[in-house]
Amino acid sequence: MKHVPAWLKSLFCVTLAVVLVSLAATPALAVVPYSSTLAPYASQTYIVNCSALNMRQNPQMGSYVLKVLPRGTVVTYLDDKSGWWYVSAGKYGYGWVDKKYLAPSATGATTGNYVVTASQLNVRNYPKVDAKRVGYLNKGTVINISELNGDWGYSSTAGGWVALKYLSPTSASPSSVVDFKSGGTYRVTASKLNVRESASTSGKVTDLISKGTSVTITYTTGNWAWVTYGSGRSGFVSLSYLG
Repeated sequence: MKHVPAWLKSLFCVTLAVVLVSLAATPALAVVPYSSTLAPYASQTYIVNCSALNMRQNPQMGSYVLKVLPRGTVVTYLDDKSGWWYVSAGKYGYGWVDKKYLAPSATGATTGNYVVTASQLNVRNYPKVDAKRVGYLNKGTVINISELNGDWGYSSTAGGWVALKYLSPTSASPSSVVDFKSGGTYRVTASKLNVRESASTSGKVTDLISKGTSVTITYTTGNWAWVTYGSGRSGFVSLSYLG
């Protein structure tokens, strides 16, 4: 190996020392976990909807409490796991919180009465977009929200969870909900109601029933009913259009 001049050795040592000092002075960055589910919630802010919410080190009960977030604290969604959200809470830092104690800050959602603003709103058995659909609500229907869970609200009036973004606060009383029973006779409320071979919107349409036509329910499955009407005709129809 060739001889390295003393001046070059000295320059190298000085440069290395500067780099090490620079690294030591750089503050540690908060590590935000990556999630493929980030996109739907990116930059969305929420508010703490209970008197005090524990922000924990890990997504589970019993995990170390980093901070206690008071009611009204604004947080930003970053990641999620098993019903817990990893959030940025401003001056309180980062941590995991139980999402059922958060509400969208854009709507300032609270419990109470709401009117459906979508043409048809899915009712689900769990506060997730891919949860089983247990019914529908038509536009203008008034329901009571008794529990919040992130972007979702639970309504015993509707019999399940609905997306809050399709609701608007109202002072009106909840709409009466028809209790569909096997053997009961009901009337079609839509101008034209599809009769299908199967209990699905993809089922083949076999007939159309006009508004006001009486149908008798043989049995129900989800938001569908097998009905008989007219002169021995039958098929599946959506319960959303019977009353």
